[in-house]
Amino acid sequence: MASLTNGWKLFSAAALTAAMLFTAVPAKAEAIPDGGTFTVTWAQNPVSLNPGLSSGISSGIPGAQLFASPLQYDDQWNPHPYLAEKWEMAPDGLSLTLHLVKGAKFHDGTPITSEDVAFSIMAIKANHPFKAMYAPVSGVDTPDPYTAVIRLSKPHPAILLCMSPVLCPIMPKHVYGTDPNIRQNPANKAPIGSGPVKFVEWKPGDYIMLEKNKDFFIKGKPHVDRVIIKIIPDMNNRVMAVERGEVDAMPFFDSLREVKRLSGDKNLVVTNKGYAGIGSLDWVAFRQEAVRRRAGPSGSGLRHRPQFFRQGHHDGPCDAFRHPDHAVQPLLYEGREYV
Repeated sequence: MASLTNGWKLFSAAALTAAMLFTAVPAKAEAIPDGGTFTVTWAQNPVSLNPGLSSGISSGIPGAQLFASPLQYDDQWNPHPYLAEKWEMAPDGLSLTLHLVKGAKFHDGTPITSEDVAFSIMAIKANHPFKAMYAPVSGVDTPDPYTAVIRLSKPHPAILLCMSPVLCPIMPKHVYGTDPNIRQNPANKAPIGSGPVKFVEWKPGDYIMLEKNKDFFIKGKPHVDRVIIKIIPDMNNRVMAVERGEVDAMPFFDSLREVKRLSGDKNLVVTNKGYAGIGSLDWVAFRQEAVRRRAGPSGSGLRHRPQFFRQGHHDGPCDAFRHPDHAVQPLLYEGREYV
């Protein structure tokens, strides 16, 4: 399979980690040619490809590309339209109204409506590990096919952030709606979403293959034909895959030794920029843990928030990218510049 080589602009640091979770949108986008395959290596095999029913980067990396969400965010954490072309928060903070774009479809061709938004939000509330995330949501009204009104029992400062890709993937009600055990639905391992790429194949412990959604509702995107997430648990093997040119990007290093090793390769760009994309997931996880800890002894024994940021790095985590001839560019997926 072909990989991206000379002539491509590779995106900013977290490859399909930060960039694919909540994309840092570039202030000034440059033209990116169409076609090609982008291959990124990752250490862990996900439990599910649906981030609405499970937490963590391993699910979020593919899931935020397979599923579209109501909103997307720039690198300053300002919300931007995605499936919702506009939105309003009620003055009393007790409702959020989403006005959906017309013409967006799931990968099977079914139009996306407010019924899918309502179903997804309530399914996420009932099944996602971050229970505090949607706890204030009391229901979702659907006055017409393109309007969803999220009702809150009390003001929720993070409700807009909860509309972002990895926290609010819009799922097809016609696929999940009648399943009493949604977390075990086979569609979680072969999703039908509405994002810029479609599911092709998942070989656990080996790779996840995604392909261009030619009917993506944001015209002209994505640019890339195929994305491959190559699962390589051992750090040394991941580093060697990068050095041999078998993968185009490697998020996260285990130690400064690997940073120094790949920094000396003239064919690579090593950078520590781009991890703002993980910020909201980490923040919501942190808030979830803080709420549990304040609950008293009953909260003891619950797992700590994810340690996304490794110890021992000078400014934080780093990533390696092939192709040093061009400036490292922020990726795209959220409607701006998706490679």
